[in-house]
Amino acid sequence: MTAHKKYARTIDAAFESLTLDGKRLDYVQAYAHFDKLSQKRKPDEGWKRDLFWLVFHLTIEHGKSIAALTSGTTGPPKRITIPRRDLVNSARLTADTFDLREGDRVLLCLPCEYIAGKMMVVRAMALGLDLHVIDPRGSVLDNLKSNNDRYRFTAMVPLQLHRAIQEDHARVERQFDTILLGGGPVSAALEEDLQHLKTAVFQGYGSTETVTHVALRKLNGKERSDRYTALGRVTFATDERGCLVVRTPHLKTKEHVTNDLVDVIDGTHFRWLGRIDNVILSGGKKIYPEQLEARSGGLIGVPHFFLAMPDDQLGEAVALALETDIPPEELVPDILESLTRVLEKHEWPRRILATKQFRRTASGKLIRQL
Repeated sequence: MTAHKKYARTIDAAFESLTLDGKRLDYVQAYAHFDKLSQKRKPDEGWKRDLFWLVFHLTIEHGKSIAALTSGTTGPPKRITIPRRDLVNSARLTADTFDLREGDRVLLCLPCEYIAGKMMVVRAMALGLDLHVIDPRGSVLDNLKSNNDRYRFTAMVPLQLHRAIQEDHARVERQFDTILLGGGPVSAALEEDLQHLKTAVFQGYGSTETVTHVALRKLNGKERSDRYTALGRVTFATDERGCLVVRTPHLKTKEHVTNDLVDVIDGTHFRWLGRIDNVILSGGKKIYPEQLEARSGGLIGVPHFFLAMPDDQLGEAVALALETDIPPEELVPDILESLTRVLEKHEWPRRILATKQFRRTASGKLIRQL
């Protein structure tokens, strides 16, 4: 990570050109390219439409802002407006953090419906990066036309990286210098797999409201850590609930109150515990379902989550929900045997429930209700 540096492109001129696969396009040419791509899309290729509209707003409309949807994890997704200055300042914060320089090749493998994908395009334009775009669905490695091109930086969701290292560990090392993970939890099993990967992998903390990541933790290598470190001039505090307050001097909105319970170490470091909405208060102990799921991720072969159930003795007890067609009684013995190896006794689920399909947000995040 490096100190803040001056940038050749001003905020007003940030979206006047785009380098795409090594070819520099002015904003009209960039618009025309993605217009053509969108017109040729198939009915199930909504990602091409979303990419086109993003480029349209940034270029032809000369937008002072773009609209983005919040994740919808704790309620209906909200549409918010992000000013141009915030977009560029966030892109510069990423460049300062990862020492990204004009001409560096980067990969867009996320849909542009949500902020993570949008910001990969913004970074490419505002920083003069060389952008390569692939279908965000399916295997990242299969969707790359070349198995030798090296990418200085990309953002993925954990499932994409998990699949890639299972398919071809050596190819991931060969093609990716730095990978930023977001959009979902990183399981203990995936984190352990990453210890044998030479590619630098980080987990970001952020949201649509903070214009993606404002803190990072390294997941592998000598700098591996269980705590998040603030980027730039970002600082942290907690409110009366023990939830994180993020102070962002580089953005128009200077303070963001979250529903994330954290252990703040100092003004620039914290450990994430879980969402306040999900905490289980069992027998006087606070149990964080997300931490249980990080430990159980590699042991239970179906999608699952932990939740609170009323209990006469404990107030609330831990329950386990499974997404499966198999009757739970057929799975219970093996699941309980596995969980006793990674969970404390007071964390063991007292009930195991099964349903054919969990509810999810439009971005694919679990809605923790049955």
